[in-house]
Amino acid sequence: MAVKQRFKRTFPILIGDLFIILFSYVAAYYLRLQFGALPRFSEIIPLPFLLLMTLSYLAIFYFFDSYKLEKSYFTVNFFGRIFFSVLVAAIFTSFLKYGLFLFPIGRGILFFANLIILVAIFLWRGFCHKLFKYLIKPKRLIIIGAGKTGQEIAKVIDSTVSDFEILGFLDDDEGKKGEYFPALQLKVLGSTDKIPDLVENHETDQIVMAVPEEKNPQLIKNILKTRLKGIPVIDVPEMYQILKEKVPLRYIKDDWFLKQDGIERSGNIFVIRIKRLIDIFISSLIFLASLPLWLLVAPLIKINSKGPVFYTQKRVGKNESIFSLFKFRSMIEKAEKGEALWADENDKRITLTGKILRKLHLDELPQVWNVIKGEMSLVGPRPERPEFVEKLNREIPYYSFRHFIKPGLTGWAQVNFPYASSLEDSREKLEYDLYYISHMNLFLDFRILLKTIKKVLFRRQEKPEKLQKK
Repeated sequence: MAVKQRFKRTFPILIGDLFIILFSYVAAYYLRLQFGALPRFSEIIPLPFLLLMTLSYLAIFYFFDSYKLEKSYFTVNFFGRIFFSVLVAAIFTSFLKYGLFLFPIGRGILFFANLIILVAIFLWRGFCHKLFKYLIKPKRLIIIGAGKTGQEIAKVIDSTVSDFEILGFLDDDEGKKGEYFPALQLKVLGSTDKIPDLVENHETDQIVMAVPEEKNPQLIKNILKTRLKGIPVIDVPEMYQILKEKVPLRYIKDDWFLKQDGIERSGNIFVIRIKRLIDIFISSLIFLASLPLWLLVAPLIKINSKGPVFYTQKRVGKNESIFSLFKFRSMIEKAEKGEALWADENDKRITLTGKILRKLHLDELPQVWNVIKGEMSLVGPRPERPEFVEKLNREIPYYSFRHFIKPGLTGWAQVNFPYASSLEDSREKLEYDLYYISHMNLFLDFRILLKTIKKVLFRRQEKPEKLQKK
């Protein structure tokens, strides 16, 4: 559902970008003609090059988050992001023409085209943002429960670019009757015994359950009346997944896993075999393409510190089996001295070469061999050490569920959360891992691989809200 929400907003923007890029270069050609004769447009920009150039622009816009949903597009920061992405695209286009195709595109055409693209792309996004408000009718929600849980999910909905509009709360607490929450600009509309009438009077499209309905039999009866009228009812964990694409541990119980169809898909033989074929093919390509890097990295590790080039470490795999994970050594020899410790980005045990390898994520490169061997997959939860897993299983509920599938070279948690170096970080990353396990599909794998490439190339990582406040 979250993917559908993004798609119906980003797809029109992407199609508009496609036409803007093509139009801009044609318009730039005719503008440049006003200052002197030129060869035909097809001679300056042949069709194959035009298509390659257009795809390059779209890819660069994606990697610079130009398709990310925003609360408002008319901001200086967003214009700066568009400006930088257009600049990089223009430089890359120049490289393609001058460096590979060996014939000039013309500085005048290049300047005019990218000036038009810069202005048009920015205005197009602002126009779409305004247009979507009129074309996409938001779902009108009523949240049952005005307590801590209800207020939290209301804040999440309000802070996210989503197609939801909160009408108010329903709560049976007499002290909350008619209460107004200034921070949320919402109030308690009434008690739950009036659900059918309130839903009809406010033209409600959906109900969010933020209270444990099993403790209130009458509430269940009232909810059933609305369900019979075609009004969908979802709980906080489901709404959280739609908005944040992770599973909130504090709001789920054992029966949550019984309701997730995606968990069955992750054990489907057909899906497993297709995923395995993709793993072998891509890992083999990465291995062959990166061999020159291996020859460069190996002597640098040896020169910088004593010890072997490769580092093997016991990790927990699928069904909690133990395997040896391969890495380029990035720490001093015998860094832990028998004691397993969490590493962080400023760890003093990391060598100078190791810092560079970690920054570029090259220390993980030998793990393609683990993927080829079948111990890991390209995409999945990152494998942890047995010493940590034993502790995390005790401290974090449902932690063992991440071992339901093969661990991955990269994963949903890795592309959405900074480096984990504590128990709380591991808890947060598990929320993303559980989301991946319960929604696993090849399209999600593709998204993760694209996000991984973007992270490696630009080393940008958005931090969760709670980390931003620190």
